[in-house]
Amino acid sequence: MLALAEPYLTAISQARTDGDFVEIAGRLARDFGFRSAFLVEYGERHLAVVHVLDTDPRRLDWWKDYLSSGLRQSTSYIQDFMGRASIQKLNLDRFTDPNDPLLGYARRMDLVDFTMLPVSHSNQIVGVAGFCGEVDLDDRQKSALQMVVYTLFAHVRRDRRMGIVTAPEPLTPREKEVIALSAEGLTSVEIAERLGLSARTVNQHVDNVAEKLGTKNRAHTVAEAVRHRMF
Repeated sequence: MLALAEPYLTAISQARTDGDFVEIAGRLARDFGFRSAFLVEYGERHLAVVHVLDTDPRRLDWWKDYLSSGLRQSTSYIQDFMGRASIQKLNLDRFTDPNDPLLGYARRMDLVDFTMLPVSHSNQIVGVAGFCGEVDLDDRQKSALQMVVYTLFAHVRRDRRMGIVTAPEPLTPREKEVIALSAEGLTSVEIAERLGLSARTVNQHVDNVAEKLGTKNRAHTVAEAVRHRMF
């Protein structure tokens, strides 16, 4: 998993502008077989968009329309979907009035069928990444995609954030071992066999690291640990 994600993580660490981040997102989308990608950061309410990066410049007007359109009626559906905090495929046809003219516009903008990845921080949904196109990803690709997206979001948010940012609590030697092996794509069972532990103990170490980093799932935890160079 880490080997698959590493080229993008390196590029993200060197990025300085929104244009750099958009270029990385575009390369990520193409390399994984998608046509385009977008990153949306939310404010306190899920549909209060505060920042958008999109690899398709045609969609600038889409985001303006999105904020004032009937799609706001889908709030509960989207919140339920985003609350799953995992990669999901989304189809606007399922919850949008078929007579809504905005749906036709969405089709022209390639925004009907896409894969969505909710992004959380400190157990709160802070945004979503979308990848346009029908692609069946294997588990290794999904994990790598999550790691890259979380890292990309972290850097975009960091570059726009003001105030003092404290460093996370250091990891124990065992936590470093577990997270390093997780970054290689090993499962809890495989890590347990490698380190002579039980899978339950491995999961507890991952949970401990997640608590230190304020992350919600393993991919996010590994991404943050990589970003902070904690192992």
